[in-house]
Amino acid sequence: MVRDCLIALLLIHVLVSSAAAQDLNAVRDDQLNRLKNYVLTAIRPSGLVRDSIVLNNPNGSFHPATPDAAGFALVSLSALNHVGQLTDLEAEQYVVKILSAYAGQTPGVVPDRSADGHFVHAMSVSTGAYLSGWDHSYTPIGTALLVAGAQFARNSFPENATIAVLTEQLTNSVNFNNAIQSSGRIYLDMGKVGGGSGGTVGTWNEFMLVESLALREADNSRALAVKHKWLDTDFIPQKSFGGIPTLTDNPGAYASGFWVQQMQFFNGDFRHSADFQTYFANQQEADQLYSNLFLGEEFRYGLTAGLVPSPEVYHADRIMDHPHDVFSPEAVAAWGDMDALLQFYNAQIPTSNPSYQFGLVRVSAEQPNWIPPDAGLVDHLFLLFGLVESLDANFFADRVFAPLEPGDYNADGTVDLADYDLWKSKFGSTTHLAADGNNNHRIDAGDYTIWRDHFSGNAGGLSVAAPEPVAGALVAQALLTGLLVIRFPRNSARGTRFDV
Repeated sequence: MVRDCLIALLLIHVLVSSAAAQDLNAVRDDQLNRLKNYVLTAIRPSGLVRDSIVLNNPNGSFHPATPDAAGFALVSLSALNHVGQLTDLEAEQYVVKILSAYAGQTPGVVPDRSADGHFVHAMSVSTGAYLSGWDHSYTPIGTALLVAGAQFARNSFPENATIAVLTEQLTNSVNFNNAIQSSGRIYLDMGKVGGGSGGTVGTWNEFMLVESLALREADNSRALAVKHKWLDTDFIPQKSFGGIPTLTDNPGAYASGFWVQQMQFFNGDFRHSADFQTYFANQQEADQLYSNLFLGEEFRYGLTAGLVPSPEVYHADRIMDHPHDVFSPEAVAAWGDMDALLQFYNAQIPTSNPSYQFGLVRVSAEQPNWIPPDAGLVDHLFLLFGLVESLDANFFADRVFAPLEPGDYNADGTVDLADYDLWKSKFGSTTHLAADGNNNHRIDAGDYTIWRDHFSGNAGGLSVAAPEPVAGALVAQALLTGLLVIRFPRNSARGTRFDV
């Protein structure tokens, strides 16, 4: 009898689990199709990409084109192709169309840019000229999202030579180092004639992408000097909720979820770092715990950026700062929480209103009948990213630009003799090296070992002098020829010994 009951319960569990899986598959297919239409609607005939779309009247959209929207569109086209929503030919044609427009290769389209290559934030969807009445800043973060999106698309379509050439042109046309101050702060705006202008932001936020791209430029002196402030979590401000540490740029305030989500899908230095992945998970956990404990919400959470009601303004929601208790299904999708996404879906019944034609939208617990009039690409498409990642956990990790390799001290993408020369010039100092994995230490022989272990050539036959006071030229020669086993004091974060 007991055995029969157990079997019956098991069958019920299997049936319920199967039904849930079928529900998720159906919801995912439905949302992916809607999101495909959203992306293609945002791409204008010029190749420029509209920043936001009026949900119940797409043809009446009035929003400008932006560089950041283009970056999101390029990643989205790659994702939609990967899940079969677009053929290779369709996706690649759209990618080329966007890259050609922003690279200035489309007749009649001349995007407004600063002298150091940064795009104006708001531009005409037809010509690329600044659109009067909108944000006139030459935006480093918007430009960084565009360049990172182009590199993502290039990695998605590696056999398309046109995409590769246009991406290279676009990347080389921007000077991200000019956006970085010696203090490590990054300009919000660049002047038309070049150089920073206006306000700045400090660590930590989505501007990490500007720092990461600057590190990969030929002249990356500014980025190298402040790398530890953006890429080493030991130097980044944190704020804990319920004992859960999260990253922020102000110890007095929590971060909005989109900061870590943008880096998760666009930045290889973030995506391939175990430390940053811990903080990505922490951000979700803190968000969910706060919504449950303070707001009494069993499934609704997702404090990120977008429109809020009364008045309808754009707001970066965060813990302790979220007008009208707005929650974002797009954010929970980006966290990978498909269970919560299904509950959002069942609550919204997205086929009942034209405002849902492009997928799930933000909801307000305080004003349950409110539906946002617009959906911005840079927020709404996290829904697409999360859905695609639920099908292929490695899709984004495999296509974001490669992380810095240990030993690549000048961050030029190769561990070579130039990195040895840089190590030697800084030996004995506390000046920060790039990509050493532990920036808060005195530069010593341990850093040589990191370089040697990742050197792209053959260090065995080299004869190069190590700086004093290692132990003189003979010891340095032995180190490089691999003839001597020697033990040096090590920084505690790396252990107490090493063998050469």
